[in-house]
Amino acid sequence: MEMLKTVLSALHGRDTNASQYLAPALHQQEATADQRAQHQARAAVVSPVVQAIVEQRVVHDGNPLVNLTDWDAYTRRLQNLRDAFHEPEFNHAVAVKCNPIRGVLREAQRRGFGAECASFAEAKHALSLGFAPRKVVYDSPCKTKGELQELLLDGVYINLDNEQEIFKLNTIFAELYGSSEAEEMEKHKLQIGLRINPVVGGGTIAATSTATVTSKFGMPLTADTSERLFSIYQNNPWLQGVHVHVGSQGCPIDLLVAGAKRAVSFAKATNSRLGRQHIQVIDIGGGMPTLYDGGDKEAYDFHEYSEALRTQVPELFASGFASVITEFGRSIFVKPGITVSKVEALKDWAGQQIAVIHVGADQFPRTAYLPELWSHCITVLGRDGKVKPDSTEFRKQDVAGPLCFSGDFMAKQVLLPTIEVGDWLVIHDSGGYTTSMFSKYNSRQAASMFAYAKQAEGGYRFDLLKERESATETLAFWGIDKIVSL
Repeated sequence: MEMLKTVLSALHGRDTNASQYLAPALHQQEATADQRAQHQARAAVVSPVVQAIVEQRVVHDGNPLVNLTDWDAYTRRLQNLRDAFHEPEFNHAVAVKCNPIRGVLREAQRRGFGAECASFAEAKHALSLGFAPRKVVYDSPCKTKGELQELLLDGVYINLDNEQEIFKLNTIFAELYGSSEAEEMEKHKLQIGLRINPVVGGGTIAATSTATVTSKFGMPLTADTSERLFSIYQNNPWLQGVHVHVGSQGCPIDLLVAGAKRAVSFAKATNSRLGRQHIQVIDIGGGMPTLYDGGDKEAYDFHEYSEALRTQVPELFASGFASVITEFGRSIFVKPGITVSKVEALKDWAGQQIAVIHVGADQFPRTAYLPELWSHCITVLGRDGKVKPDSTEFRKQDVAGPLCFSGDFMAKQVLLPTIEVGDWLVIHDSGGYTTSMFSKYNSRQAASMFAYAKQAEGGYRFDLLKERESATETLAFWGIDKIVSL
């Protein structure tokens, strides 16, 4: 045993006797009045909702985690977008990858919105929910010939990404219609576009910027490539749309406007050279950022973007384009969502307090892996959902998720009211790019989701959008139960 201790000591560079280890003292910073006020203001907003889910047993020991969508906030944001771009040629296709929950998408469909789809399955998902085929926009950067043909015949609008997809589509047309160009044009008029990279630069987050010269998306539009792109449109008369998307979070309005301006300029120049209105569909993408601050104010009102476009790219509205497509996701879905978890355990050892909750890197992978870019505000409420007294001590604490992974933290050394077992933690701004990014690591069960609205007579009503995944449903992902005989 002594020999083992000696070896381990040499390996770790310290005495292996645990009693000799002294934890570093953590400096407990005093919360400022502003930090306290911000937390308590957030708490006052969400406390009535959390009290209601506790009282109505939406959450309980068998369901200690839930995602909630403020239905009024969601529908107001949809209406804000519609009001800002009221022209009938606009198809506002919400980004399915941001929030694919059926009930959420059905509300958008019911209000006349479209669906922007990043995969074949997402496109089929949208069609199954009743979205009109031409309002479904298929944007995957990696499409098989079979996927292209099936969605083409479904009537879905398709944005091609590369020359191989153009070749595949020409092959499909030849197989379906032979040499009858008139028939293919008649059946698939205004159905196919091409994504170009406007090369207008990146935002503040490289991973979500898609209009840099090194981007993997689309075909770059530069002085050296413009003639080649023109030839593609000239040689493929069925190609009648142009698509740009400059990025997502971290992209200011000016960058979005610059991308739209490049698309319109390219379309007008191409149409002028061809002597006809060849490009008739402009897809200006999405990319509007939001604020991850726990408040209800967005980074931008959609009217701000609309006014910037009307001022700087008036041709978008006055050039006779048959259809203009937008693809907003984050700026619609994120703010209305919160995630509420029970504090299941607490560790106050070695000078460090860690609260363990039921969600982490499984539903918030970006927060766990890139906390400096994707942090969420967290609010602490008591076990009854009520706001903690103003006198509660604020201290630096860690909030850990449930995964067997040492990086699984929702926050580290964050100043919050002292957390206790049984408290409820509210993670704000969780309505998009959370459940849709859910990881199967550790075979965790995806949480339930409810819409909620305040009632005129007082109180809150909750409507189930997604049941908590059962263990059987979770484990179905891991394939067929069989003995392999090879």
